[in-house]
Amino acid sequence: EKVENNTGGVEDILQKNDDLMKNTVGAIVDLQHTSQEINTSTETYKKINQNKSSALTAININLKEKFRNRITGNASLGIGNKNYRLHATLFNFSKKKLASLISNSNNTGELSINLEDYLTLTNLNENNTTIGETTFAKNDDLPRFITIGNNAKERSSYFTGFNFKYIPNKNTQISLYSIFNTTDQIEEQINLQYFQSNTSSFTNKDSRIIKEGTLFSNAAFSALYKPSINKLFNYAASFSGISRTSIMEIENNNNLVNNNSALKDYNFNQELSYTTIFKNNTSLTFGIHNNIFKKSNVLEIKSNDPFLDLNFSSNKEYKILQKTTLTKNNINFNINYAFKVSKISNSLSAEVSNNRAKFHSEEEQFNQFNNYTSNKNYIINLAFQTVFQITKKTRFTTKLAYSKIDFLMNDLKSSSSLFAPQINFKTDFNSNHYIKLSYSRNNKLSQVENFITNKTIYDYRTIYDNQDIAFNSIFPNNQFSIDYFYNSYSKKISIISNHSYYKATNILSNNSFTNATTNFISYKLAPFEERFNSMLFAEKTLVSYPFSLRTSMSFTASKKDFFTENNKQFLKNKSITSYVSFISRFKDKRIQFETGIVYSKDNYINSLISNKISTLYPFLETNCKIAKNISFVTKFSYKKINSSSNINDIYQLDPSIRINFPKSKCEISIIGNNILNIDNYNQTSISRYDNYTEERISQSLAGYFLVNIKFKI
Repeated sequence: EKVENNTGGVEDILQKNDDLMKNTVGAIVDLQHTSQEINTSTETYKKINQNKSSALTAININLKEKFRNRITGNASLGIGNKNYRLHATLFNFSKKKLASLISNSNNTGELSINLEDYLTLTNLNENNTTIGETTFAKNDDLPRFITIGNNAKERSSYFTGFNFKYIPNKNTQISLYSIFNTTDQIEEQINLQYFQSNTSSFTNKDSRIIKEGTLFSNAAFSALYKPSINKLFNYAASFSGISRTSIMEIENNNNLVNNNSALKDYNFNQELSYTTIFKNNTSLTFGIHNNIFKKSNVLEIKSNDPFLDLNFSSNKEYKILQKTTLTKNNINFNINYAFKVSKISNSLSAEVSNNRAKFHSEEEQFNQFNNYTSNKNYIINLAFQTVFQITKKTRFTTKLAYSKIDFLMNDLKSSSSLFAPQINFKTDFNSNHYIKLSYSRNNKLSQVENFITNKTIYDYRTIYDNQDIAFNSIFPNNQFSIDYFYNSYSKKISIISNHSYYKATNILSNNSFTNATTNFISYKLAPFEERFNSMLFAEKTLVSYPFSLRTSMSFTASKKDFFTENNKQFLKNKSITSYVSFISRFKDKRIQFETGIVYSKDNYINSLISNKISTLYPFLETNCKIAKNISFVTKFSYKKINSSSNINDIYQLDPSIRINFPKSKCEISIIGNNILNIDNYNQTSISRYDNYTEERISQSLAGYFLVNIKFKI
């Protein structure tokens, strides 16, 4: 988008980013979009990237002189009885540079990174690729501050995000961003685990105090250079690293256990590509990509009594010290040729990959927990894609990919040939109205940590091993989806809908054997898994009345096979969430409100046991302008959580008042968060695993008051 005379844009950017601090990563992303939006492009690069933006533009920003070549932004300080929050948003603009810094520090429990942000930044989101890797994922591999929400007794965090863009001339662009986040928290919880098998059933109860410290960093660098009108060099690199220590004190059946771990991992990606356009409007792209991954963990367990059914030496304490290391190094070369035949767009691509992985585990007392496993995969991918422009608004895309894979593990060798078709049909009725249907078949490969030869320890009562996962295991799946989008400004209505179906055969599952002291879990092949997801969102603004109606509904149903004591079982999960709200649109804007209700229900069923939990959540949010420079915002909600064995009633009130001083750079606010629960309160949650259900009663973050002072720089 071109903005020829963006003389007041900086003030709008500053105001907009004040509202983004509930999700600081979102603010960084928004700044990246903003830096593109305020560019005045003297030359586009559509010929270089015909299907996606190259983000390489010349920059010519017209700013008010008071913003040029100086630091602009705001800083705020909030102080309460026991809580604090510091925040700063800083910018620096010039004709060729754009820099921004966002920093946030607090002990209120507020997070700057959510689960989706973390998965995106660490490249853990599942992509629909021809060849990929799959693993038996455990939620505890993720930082706990992301997965448990507000169910912590105490939490403090520090976040800094830096974004920089430099365009020295019309042919070169350099971009850099970095994120640094630390979080420390304390949890107190009571866990009840309900185990059920064909031969027995029992309940395991323990109380836990968990102290966790996490340091997460992420950085990315990109450089684009266009030596001529038809040539483009692009280099991109990214790094993500995490360091986490967890100290867990557990009381279980009068036994005191210290289950402590120290984890470190990092992931480094880099890619170099070159694209050239020929006179006949065909293009050729060469690329090389490298990924290096390393993860290490030290697990130490101390107990007053024997555990894990191990025969400890009588003259030693009951202690386990296990060290594990996982390393991966993948490199691939690719080439893509794009051309047209009778106005039909085609592309032919080839890729050669060399993937190496090693997994090593060692325990100082027991040899049965020692593993040294390594493997190599050599992959050749060939793909042909065609885009048929059926009508001016409708296009049909097909892609067929062929993969030849050579598996090597020690002296074992194996080869496989795979096909992965993709189909996409999209009709754009207009720029704000489209429907898209797609199908893809994908093939995932097992990871080296799943086909271990011996056992590994997970925690004080869980041991993993491998039953029948081989180094050449392949997990095929099929995915269908339909997307619909409609937005009409004249009719004041918006509709977003998405439906998808996933079916897999020969999946990675598990087989469990459980007794009163130990849970044995084996990686095992299972024949079936399917998932159905459906989402609908709609908003309608009334023409004759100053109100809008907003509603959404999502439904998820899944079913998978697993094993208990070598007997095949099934696990079903059905989840539904519905939301409806009524929003005011008064013209004078002295008072606005939104009121609505959210309802969710989860139902877990397997061959032996069932469990369910539901949540009812009505709310009312108001925004009132008391005077010209005084505004008041409050939100009241009631949450009723109903599980099979427990009921929670939680009332929450979040009031705040803001005072602006005319002709001043200062603003004062009094912020209240969850003030009806100034002390920690309990909240119930249910997690369903293949062979047991866990009901958790957790201490949740207490409410607080803050007096906040904000300064404009």
